[in-house]
Formats: sequence, C-alpha cells, structure tokens
Amino acid sequence: MLQKIKEIFKLASLLENSKTFFLTLHSMPDADSCGSMLCFYEFLKRKKKDVYLYSCDRLPENLYVLPYVENIKNSIEKKDYDVAIFFECSTPQRSGIDVEKFKFKNIVNIDHHKTAQNYGDINIIYPCYPSTSEIVWHILKAMKIDITKTMAINLYCGIITDTGRFQYNQTLPETFYVAAELIKHKFDFQKLNENFFSTTTYKNLKLLGVALSNLRVYDGIAIMIIKEGDFKKFSADFSDTENIINYPMMIPDVKVTIFVKEDSERYSFTFRSKDNIDVGTIALEFGGGGHRNASGFKISKNKVKELEKFIYKVERCIRKQIKNS
Repeated sequence: MLQKIKEIFKLASLLENSKTFFLTLHSMPDADSCGSMLCFYEFLKRKKKDVYLYSCDRLPENLYVLPYVENIKNSIEKKDYDVAIFFECSTPQRSGIDVEKFKFKNIVNIDHHKTAQNYGDINIIYPCYPSTSEIVWHILKAMKIDITKTMAINLYCGIITDTGRFQYNQTLPETFYVAAELIKHKFDFQKLNENFFSTTTYKNLKLLGVALSNLRVYDGIAIMIIKEGDFKKFSADFSDTENIINYPMMIPDVKVTIFVKEDSERYSFTFRSKDNIDVGTIALEFGGGGHRNASGFKISKNKVKELEKFIYKVERCIRKQIKNS
C-alpha cells in the first residue's frame, strides 16, 4: 500500500474538505462492492457528511445482512456532488450511470481489477489484492480511522465472498491477517458465512435447475444459458443467479465455464476459469473486465444476430487462451 500513500493522503484531504458525496458500485452488486461502499458510508456519516448511496440494479437478497444496506437507493435525486466514489467499477459505465450528466467536482476510483482504468482524480487500484474490501481496510488504517463492528462486518463479507472463503489463488497471507483483525470485533462470522455459502432462495434453485438442465461440456469448456423466458417464469432477474456459475467448475475436466444470461435488452456473459487461464483478457476483448479467473461482459441484443454463433465466437477466443496458458 506504500506506493499509493500519496493518493491516500490526497483522498484524506479531499474527504475532510468536502461536504456532499455520491457513492456507487458496479451493476449486479456483490458483497465486496457493497460492503466496501457501506463501510465508507459509515465512516463519512461519522464525519457528518451528506452521503448518497446508489445502485443501478436491485441487490441480491443475501446482501441484506450488511449494515446500512437499507440506505442504498435505485433512483437518483440530484446530480451535483463534491465527490463521487466508485467502488469496484473498472469504468464509470459499470456503475450504470452517465458521468457526463452529473456535476462531480472530484471522482475517486477504488478497485482491485486489473482491467480498471484510471478515470478518477484519485485512483487507488490494487490488482494484487483479492478484494476491494481489503483495499478499503488498508486505506482506513493508513488514515488512522477506527474501524467499528459494523464496518468490520461489511469488510469481512466482502473479503470472504471475493476470496471464496479464502480458497481462490489471489488470496494473500495478508488477507488472513486482515480477516483476523476484523473478527476481533466479535460479530457472528459463522452466521455470515452461512448466509453467503449455505443459504439460497427458491428462485435461485429453480434457475439452477434450468442452467444445469442445458449444461453442455466439451473439451474442457462448460456452457450454461438461462433465457429471458426462464427469468420471467420464476419472476426472477440476474441477481437471482448467485453462485450458479460455480457448479460446472466442480467437474475435474472443466477448465472454463461460460454462463450466459438473457433479459429484454442484453446478454450477460460471465466466465470462471482454473489455474492460469486468463478469462479477464477475454472479457476485456468484448468490452468487459474482471480478474484472471473470474470476469464477464454485457452486450446489447441488437449486436448479436444469432446467440449460438456469438457463443461460438467467444468459445474460440477462450480455446486460444487455454492453448496459450
């Protein structure tokens, strides 16, 4: 974190001397983006700042255990703020807003994706860290901010989900230390783990059934599709597909999973991979982003004439990546 210490000092000064804040996160929010944002929200509210939280998408049900989550809005009341802070948005567009239509005096970009762009006035980007929540912990420590129990809960949830309970290869020795420091706040971490890893919803299980029923595996690549009609059938949306992509990865011979979801306007492609197969590069080619082993992109249905042909195009790119890895 030392190489970004100047950026952190700039951030500390900006936070101290600003009054109004707009905090947002990437579309289809997860516990890391949401937890890190809510942690910052509490910190700013303690300093008597005016803070507005925005998400362009509905939150998955498992995020409602996070403290202060009820303050996140899905609509925008005003567009004039001293500071906008984007959490885990590799580009401003990933937040679902058009920055050109806002009046932000300063933009802060906090992210851990290697595809993140330096679009902010202050950019704190660490691709080496497994979660944005861990970066936020370091920022607060560098600023000598006391972390409360509720802040610790938000950061802990972000860390355990983005590391897959510390099993993903981006997990650092330091990550265990940060988690241990957070657990010192004596919250019920067992209950939180159960919420994210041992609890699901009726809609999620029904969509899992749909995805597995059309699962196909060929030469190390698994493909699953959930069509728009399937979402409508169960009154569900993309937020109800949490963890479904991970099931094909349990098959020893599967190296990459492609998970395609369809709504009325777009297709969402999500990737998972094993070992050194870089699906983040593939997502970047199609206008998305992410990590080496977890990434994705969205594309308008108007740009896809035939879905199967487009999937084949994506699959060919992945096979090249597998060959070169």
